Amino acid sequence: MKTQKQVVHFQAKKGFTTSQSNEHQRRWTEKGWERANEDGRIDRTRTRLNFEIVRGGKVRPVDQSKSIPEIFRENLRSRGIADPNASCPENPRIRTVVDFIISGSHERLCQLAFGRQKVDLSPGADNRGVNRRQEIERWAKDMYDVLTGRFGEDNILSFVVHLDERTPHIHADIVPVTPANKISFKEVFCGSDKYEYRRRTLALHDLFGAVNRRWGLERGDSVSVTHAKKISHEEYRRELSGECSTLEKEVDRKNATLKSLEGQIAQAAKRMKGLTTMVSNLEAARGRIEEEIDAIRQSLSDEGLGTDRRSDLRAQEESLQKKLDEILAKLDDKRGKLKDAERKLSELRRQIEASEERQEELDKQIRSATSQVSEIALNKVGIQALWTVLRDFQIFKSMLPESESSLMDDSLLQDMTRQGAGIITCAALLFVGMVDQATTFAENKGGGGGHSHGGWGRDKDEDDRAWIMRCLARSRQMMAPAGRRIKR
Repeated sequence: MKTQKQVVHFQAKKGFTTSQSNEHQRRWTEKGWERANEDGRIDRTRTRLNFEIVRGGKVRPVDQSKSIPEIFRENLRSRGIADPNASCPENPRIRTVVDFIISGSHERLCQLAFGRQKVDLSPGADNRGVNRRQEIERWAKDMYDVLTGRFGEDNILSFVVHLDERTPHIHADIVPVTPANKISFKEVFCGSDKYEYRRRTLALHDLFGAVNRRWGLERGDSVSVTHAKKISHEEYRRELSGECSTLEKEVDRKNATLKSLEGQIAQAAKRMKGLTTMVSNLEAARGRIEEEIDAIRQSLSDEGLGTDRRSDLRAQEESLQKKLDEILAKLDDKRGKLKDAERKLSELRRQIEASEERQEELDKQIRSATSQVSEIALNKVGIQALWTVLRDFQIFKSMLPESESSLMDDSLLQDMTRQGAGIITCAALLFVGMVDQATTFAENKGGGGGHSHGGWGRDKDEDDRAWIMRCLARSRQMMAPAGRRIKR
């Protein structure tokens, strides 16, 4: 059997949403289950095997009576700790929760969870006869002990073990509370600078590694690279493939019922190809960084390497790993926001379909669609879900009286219904710094390309929301035909 590796990844969050809590606790209604599990990644016949560990290391079924946000508020209130985001719940700024994902190589984790029992991992499989082994509980308790020993049992909000997905894994949520009884991710996890943060992170992974060795899981050479190849990279590619397949099925279904939109659907397919090229470029950039890191490690293995040269190579490795971490963080963040946006849009479409015969309700849903389109654009330019809303909006707009429909002329929404995917693709290129590619793309699509882009770029203190809005505004100018004036 090949070497089995541990996987430990953590990410700081500015609070914890109900949708994230529902994902961890499987706290869905039947309709919620259908929306959350459209891709079939969760085996509902194995959900009964999930469990959680609570105070004192007690193993029990997952308690769904309270959401994790409720537990978070109760935890802080009982300890007299102030939530730094309480005054701005709609726009939180402080990282108050750290979400850990703890797992390992698929083969070893399945051995711990199911032993020699045959588990069918295909979508829709019936695994009602599969039972949970005590080994996975004992392994999870060891992981719980590592976290309680490092961060304190009072700071563990939730510790849930999922056995209903492909590879068993743990979701553990920690509140970073300092000895002074204040929440500070920087003080608890980061330290004084990035080098201290790296040392603390490596030490934490070493701590997990020492315990996991008893369970046949080895500590990897680099957590960031191992995580990218074993979890994030694999899951990202699988989800991207699933999203594209879902979109193709949706296009086929729409072709059968919406004959008038055949031209628009063809254009959407072409624009999706442009977006896929952009994603491929980002993947290629990540691949190059990983290759450079591998090359440096090979050089460092040379025992005859001089001290100065070895120091230079380690500095280069640290710099490259930082870039790789930033890319992985952006991909994880984008995937999470796209899932949330997709669920919101799915619910919006159901509401529109249920009320399409009532004009007053239709107007209300159109305004809601406008709001949702803006939200999706802010959430890392979610092209797949956004395009679905825009196509639906075209249908409903054609039903409005001409006097009301004309109010949309020369507006951003009107431009989005005509060439939404193009505007988003161009904005996405601007967002990742590909200004020349964005200009070429806009010109190839018949746009004027905008004015000079000298000095264009993200401001030092500009947050994601403001930066994305600027990219969308500039993209709209670039995609407009030369000489056309944009209404603001």
